[in-house]
Amino acid sequence: MAKYTGRIRLVILDIGGTVCDGPQDLSNLYPNDDGMAVKGPVIVMEDIFKEYKMDVDWTTLRKPMGLFKKDHLRVILQYDDITKQFKKAQGHDWTEDDVEEMFNMFRKNIPGVTTTEDLIRPIDGVKECMDELRAAGILIACDTGYPKEACDAIYKMLADKHGVKFDCVADSEVVEGRPSPFLVYDCMRQTSVYPVEAVVKADDVELGVHEGRNSGAWTVALYASGVHGYERLQKANPDYLIPSVKYLPELIFNQIQHRLMKGELPGENLAYDPTDADIRLGRRMRTEAITEY
Repeated sequence: MAKYTGRIRLVILDIGGTVCDGPQDLSNLYPNDDGMAVKGPVIVMEDIFKEYKMDVDWTTLRKPMGLFKKDHLRVILQYDDITKQFKKAQGHDWTEDDVEEMFNMFRKNIPGVTTTEDLIRPIDGVKECMDELRAAGILIACDTGYPKEACDAIYKMLADKHGVKFDCVADSEVVEGRPSPFLVYDCMRQTSVYPVEAVVKADDVELGVHEGRNSGAWTVALYASGVHGYERLQKANPDYLIPSVKYLPELIFNQIQHRLMKGELPGENLAYDPTDADIRLGRRMRTEAITEY
Protein backbone atom coordinates (compact mmCIF):
# COMPACT_ATOMS: atom_id res chain seq x y z
CA MET A 1 0.00 0.00 0.00
CA ALA A 2 1.31 3.47 -0.88
CA LYS A 3 2.47 5.72 1.93
CA TYR A 4 0.15 8.50 3.03
CA THR A 5 1.61 11.85 1.95
CA GLY A 6 -1.41 14.09 2.52
CA ARG A 7 -2.14 16.68 5.16
CA ILE A 8 -2.35 16.45 8.94
CA ARG A 9 -6.08 16.23 9.61
CA LEU A 10 -6.45 15.61 13.35
CA VAL A 11 -4.66 16.83 16.48
CA ILE A 12 -5.40 15.10 19.82
CA LEU A 13 -4.65 17.03 23.02
CA ASP A 14 -4.56 16.04 26.67
CA ILE A 15 -6.35 18.34 29.16
CA GLY A 16 -4.39 18.97 32.40
CA GLY A 17 -0.95 20.42 31.69
CA THR A 18 -1.71 20.66 27.98
CA VAL A 19 -4.85 22.80 27.69
CA CYS A 20 -5.37 24.07 31.26
CA ASP A 21 -4.21 23.57 34.86
CA GLY A 22 -0.67 24.66 34.05
CA PRO A 23 2.26 25.38 36.40
CA GLN A 24 1.59 28.04 39.05
CA ASP A 25 2.09 28.67 42.75
CA LEU A 26 -1.16 28.18 44.63
CA SER A 27 0.39 27.48 48.02
CA ASN A 28 -1.86 30.18 49.48
CA LEU A 29 -4.78 27.84 48.75
CA TYR A 30 -3.05 24.45 48.99
CA PRO A 31 -0.20 24.41 51.54
CA ASN A 32 1.50 21.37 50.00
CA ASP A 33 1.45 22.80 46.46
CA ASP A 34 4.64 21.98 44.54
CA GLY A 35 4.13 24.66 41.87
CA MET A 36 3.79 22.07 39.11
CA ALA A 37 0.95 21.66 36.64
CA VAL A 38 -2.05 19.32 36.90
CA LYS A 39 -2.95 20.06 40.49
CA GLY A 40 -6.61 19.04 40.22
CA PRO A 41 -6.32 15.28 40.75
CA VAL A 42 -3.57 15.71 43.35
CA ILE A 43 -5.67 18.08 45.45
CA VAL A 44 -8.64 15.70 45.42
CA MET A 45 -6.57 12.57 46.09
CA GLU A 46 -4.76 14.22 49.00
CA ASP A 47 -8.14 14.97 50.60
CA ILE A 48 -9.36 11.42 49.97
CA PHE A 49 -6.38 9.87 51.74
CA LYS A 50 -6.85 12.31 54.63
CA GLU A 51 -10.40 10.95 54.95
CA TYR A 52 -8.75 7.55 55.38
CA LYS A 53 -6.48 9.01 58.11
CA MET A 54 -3.47 8.79 55.81
CA ASP A 55 -0.81 11.32 54.82
CA VAL A 56 0.33 10.90 51.20
CA ASP A 57 2.63 13.57 49.78
CA TRP A 58 2.21 15.21 46.37
CA THR A 59 5.31 13.52 44.94
CA THR A 60 3.79 10.11 45.59
CA LEU A 61 0.37 11.16 44.34
CA ARG A 62 1.91 12.31 41.06
CA LYS A 63 3.82 9.12 40.27
CA PRO A 64 1.12 7.35 38.19
CA MET A 65 0.04 10.55 36.40
CA GLY A 66 -1.60 9.89 33.04
CA LEU A 67 -3.55 6.79 34.05
CA PHE A 68 -7.33 6.66 34.31
CA LYS A 69 -7.93 7.88 37.83
CA LYS A 70 -9.30 4.63 39.30
CA ASP A 71 -6.14 2.89 38.07
CA HIS A 72 -4.13 5.84 39.39
CA LEU A 73 -5.55 5.33 42.91
CA ARG A 74 -4.96 1.58 42.75
CA VAL A 75 -1.30 2.03 41.78
CA ILE A 76 -0.75 4.41 44.73
CA LEU A 77 -2.24 1.87 47.13
CA GLN A 78 0.16 -0.75 45.76
CA TYR A 79 3.25 1.18 46.88
CA ASP A 80 4.71 -0.67 49.89
CA ASP A 81 4.75 2.32 52.22
CA ILE A 82 1.19 3.30 51.30
CA THR A 83 -0.03 -0.30 51.72
CA LYS A 84 1.44 -0.35 55.22
CA GLN A 85 0.05 3.07 56.06
CA PHE A 86 -3.42 2.01 54.90
CA LYS A 87 -3.39 -1.11 57.09
CA LYS A 88 -2.21 0.86 60.11
CA ALA A 89 -4.89 3.52 59.62
CA GLN A 90 -7.79 1.22 58.67
CA GLY A 91 -6.92 -2.01 60.45
CA HIS A 92 -7.04 -4.16 57.33
CA ASP A 93 -5.35 -4.55 53.94
CA TRP A 94 -6.89 -2.49 51.17
CA THR A 95 -9.27 -4.20 48.78
CA GLU A 96 -10.92 -3.43 45.46
CA ASP A 97 -13.92 -2.23 47.47
CA ASP A 98 -11.66 0.45 48.96
CA VAL A 99 -10.45 1.43 45.49
CA GLU A 100 -14.07 1.70 44.35
CA GLU A 101 -15.01 3.81 47.36
CA MET A 102 -12.04 6.13 46.85
CA PHE A 103 -12.81 6.48 43.18
CA ASN A 104 -16.45 7.35 43.93
CA MET A 105 -15.18 10.07 46.26
CA PHE A 106 -12.85 11.27 43.52
CA ARG A 107 -15.66 11.22 40.96
CA LYS A 108 -17.84 13.34 43.24
CA ASN A 109 -15.23 15.96 44.14
CA ILE A 110 -13.06 16.39 41.05
CA PRO A 111 -15.48 18.46 38.89
CA GLY A 112 -15.65 21.28 41.45
CA VAL A 113 -11.87 21.43 41.88
CA THR A 114 -10.85 21.29 38.22
CA THR A 115 -13.27 24.06 37.22
CA THR A 116 -12.05 26.62 39.76
CA GLU A 117 -10.84 29.82 38.15
CA ASP A 118 -7.15 29.09 38.73
CA LEU A 119 -7.20 25.56 37.30
CA ILE A 120 -9.58 25.97 34.36
CA ARG A 121 -7.66 28.93 32.91
CA PRO A 122 -6.19 27.91 29.52
CA ILE A 123 -2.41 27.74 29.23
CA ASP A 124 -0.92 30.62 27.25
CA GLY A 125 -1.47 30.22 23.51
CA VAL A 126 -4.04 27.41 23.62
CA LYS A 127 -6.92 29.31 22.02
CA GLU A 128 -4.66 30.81 19.34
CA CYS A 129 -3.20 27.37 18.60
CA MET A 130 -6.62 25.82 18.13
CA ASP A 131 -7.83 28.71 15.98
CA GLU A 132 -4.82 28.45 13.67
CA LEU A 133 -5.12 24.68 13.31
CA ARG A 134 -8.83 24.92 12.54
CA ALA A 135 -8.19 27.63 9.97
CA ALA A 136 -6.13 25.02 8.12
CA GLY A 137 -8.94 22.45 8.28
CA ILE A 138 -7.45 20.41 11.12
CA LEU A 139 -9.87 18.86 13.61
CA ILE A 140 -9.06 18.98 17.33
CA ALA A 141 -9.85 16.17 19.75
CA CYS A 142 -9.19 15.57 23.42
CA ASP A 143 -8.45 12.52 25.55
CA THR A 144 -7.70 12.40 29.27
CA GLY A 145 -7.57 10.15 32.31
CA TYR A 146 -10.39 12.03 34.06
CA PRO A 147 -13.78 10.38 34.70
CA LYS A 148 -16.81 11.55 32.76
CA GLU A 149 -18.13 13.94 35.43
CA ALA A 150 -14.87 15.90 35.44
CA CYS A 151 -14.62 15.88 31.65
CA ASP A 152 -18.16 17.18 31.20
CA ALA A 153 -17.57 20.01 33.68
CA ILE A 154 -14.17 20.93 32.22
CA TYR A 155 -15.30 20.90 28.59
CA LYS A 156 -18.37 23.03 29.39
CA MET A 157 -16.39 25.61 31.37
CA LEU A 158 -13.63 25.82 28.75
CA ALA A 159 -16.24 26.38 26.03
CA ASP A 160 -18.50 28.78 27.93
CA LYS A 161 -15.85 30.91 29.61
CA HIS A 162 -12.83 30.67 27.32
CA GLY A 163 -14.15 29.68 23.88
CA VAL A 164 -12.05 26.50 23.85
CA LYS A 165 -14.00 23.70 22.17
CA PHE A 166 -13.14 20.22 20.85
CA ASP A 167 -14.49 18.49 17.76
CA CYS A 168 -14.59 15.20 19.65
CA VAL A 169 -13.53 13.73 23.00
CA ALA A 170 -12.54 10.19 23.97
CA ASP A 171 -13.95 8.70 27.16
CA SER A 172 -11.46 6.79 29.33
CA GLU A 173 -14.32 5.08 31.17
CA VAL A 174 -15.40 3.14 28.09
CA VAL A 175 -12.16 3.03 26.08
CA GLU A 176 -8.95 1.46 27.38
CA GLY A 177 -6.58 4.28 28.24
CA ARG A 178 -2.87 5.02 28.22
CA PRO A 179 -0.42 3.66 27.34
CA SER A 180 -2.62 1.68 24.95
CA PRO A 181 -3.45 3.31 21.58
CA PHE A 182 -7.22 3.03 21.81
CA LEU A 183 -8.06 6.61 22.86
CA VAL A 184 -6.30 7.79 19.70
CA TYR A 185 -8.19 5.27 17.62
CA ASP A 186 -11.49 6.32 19.20
CA CYS A 187 -10.86 9.96 18.25
CA MET A 188 -10.07 8.81 14.70
CA ARG A 189 -13.28 6.80 14.59
CA GLN A 190 -15.40 9.70 15.78
CA THR A 191 -13.92 12.14 13.27
CA SER A 192 -13.58 9.64 10.38
CA VAL A 193 -9.89 10.57 10.07
CA TYR A 194 -7.44 7.98 8.74
CA PRO A 195 -4.75 6.80 8.33
CA VAL A 196 -3.03 7.32 11.65
CA GLU A 197 -0.16 9.14 9.89
CA ALA A 198 -2.61 12.04 9.48
CA VAL A 199 -2.85 12.38 13.29
CA VAL A 200 -0.74 14.30 15.83
CA LYS A 201 -0.95 13.38 19.52
CA ALA A 202 0.34 16.08 21.90
CA ASP A 203 0.71 15.41 25.63
CA ASP A 204 2.64 16.56 28.69
CA VAL A 205 2.97 13.13 30.35
CA GLU A 206 5.13 10.15 29.47
CA LEU A 207 2.17 7.74 29.22
CA GLY A 208 0.49 10.09 26.74
CA VAL A 209 3.57 9.94 24.50
CA HIS A 210 3.51 6.13 24.70
CA GLU A 211 -0.18 6.20 23.76
CA GLY A 212 0.63 8.19 20.65
CA ARG A 213 3.63 6.07 19.68
CA ASN A 214 1.70 2.84 20.21
CA SER A 215 -1.01 4.12 17.87
CA GLY A 216 1.43 5.10 15.12
CA ALA A 217 0.55 8.81 15.27
CA TRP A 218 3.02 11.69 15.28
CA THR A 219 3.91 12.40 18.91
CA VAL A 220 4.70 15.81 20.38
CA ALA A 221 5.80 16.02 24.03
CA LEU A 222 5.18 19.28 25.92
CA TYR A 223 7.96 19.74 28.43
CA ALA A 224 7.25 23.13 30.04
CA SER A 225 3.49 23.34 30.52
CA GLY A 226 2.72 20.07 32.30
CA VAL A 227 3.83 17.37 34.71
CA HIS A 228 6.89 15.75 33.16
CA GLY A 229 10.03 17.63 32.21
CA TYR A 230 12.29 17.48 29.18
CA GLU A 231 14.53 14.58 30.24
CA ARG A 232 11.70 12.24 31.25
CA LEU A 233 9.68 12.99 28.13
CA GLN A 234 12.75 12.57 25.93
CA LYS A 235 13.11 9.00 27.21
CA ALA A 236 9.61 8.26 25.87
CA ASN A 237 10.98 8.93 22.35
CA PRO A 238 8.46 11.44 20.99
CA ASP A 239 8.90 12.72 17.47
CA TYR A 240 9.27 16.24 18.88
CA LEU A 241 9.65 18.09 22.17
CA ILE A 242 8.31 21.63 22.45
CA PRO A 243 7.55 23.81 25.49
CA SER A 244 3.75 23.96 25.06
CA VAL A 245 0.91 23.85 22.55
CA LYS A 246 1.62 27.51 21.81
CA TYR A 247 4.31 26.26 19.42
CA LEU A 248 2.30 23.39 17.95
CA PRO A 249 0.99 25.07 14.76
CA GLU A 250 4.49 26.22 13.80
CA LEU A 251 5.79 22.71 14.35
CA ILE A 252 3.03 21.04 12.35
CA PHE A 253 3.16 23.41 9.39
CA ASN A 254 6.92 23.90 9.25
CA GLN A 255 8.16 20.41 10.06
CA ILE A 256 5.68 17.55 10.48
CA GLN A 257 3.63 18.38 7.37
CA HIS A 258 6.72 18.71 5.20
CA ARG A 259 8.14 15.40 6.42
CA LEU A 260 4.81 13.68 5.86
CA MET A 261 4.57 14.94 2.28
CA LYS A 262 8.09 13.60 1.64
CA GLY A 263 6.90 10.14 2.67
CA GLU A 264 8.44 10.05 6.16
CA LEU A 265 6.52 8.24 8.90
CA PRO A 266 5.97 8.93 12.61
CA GLY A 267 8.70 7.41 14.73
CA GLU A 268 11.38 7.83 12.07
CA ASN A 269 14.32 10.17 12.56
CA LEU A 270 13.36 11.27 16.08
CA ALA A 271 16.23 13.76 16.18
CA TYR A 272 14.96 15.51 13.06
CA ASP A 273 16.55 18.89 12.46
CA PRO A 274 14.88 20.86 9.63
CA THR A 275 16.92 22.83 7.13
CA ASP A 276 16.19 26.46 6.32
CA ALA A 277 14.65 25.29 3.05
CA ASP A 278 12.31 22.95 4.98
CA ILE A 279 11.19 25.82 7.20
CA ARG A 280 10.56 28.17 4.26
CA LEU A 281 8.56 25.48 2.48
CA GLY A 282 6.59 24.78 5.63
CA ARG A 283 5.62 28.42 6.03
CA ARG A 284 4.42 28.53 2.43
CA MET A 285 2.44 25.31 2.94
CA ARG A 286 0.77 26.77 6.02
CA THR A 287 -0.34 29.85 4.08
CA GLU A 288 -1.65 27.66 1.28
CA ALA A 289 -3.49 25.37 3.70
CA ILE A 290 -5.24 28.26 5.44
CA THR A 291 -6.22 29.75 2.05
CA GLU A 292 -7.43 26.39 0.75
CA TYR A 293 -9.69 25.70 3.72
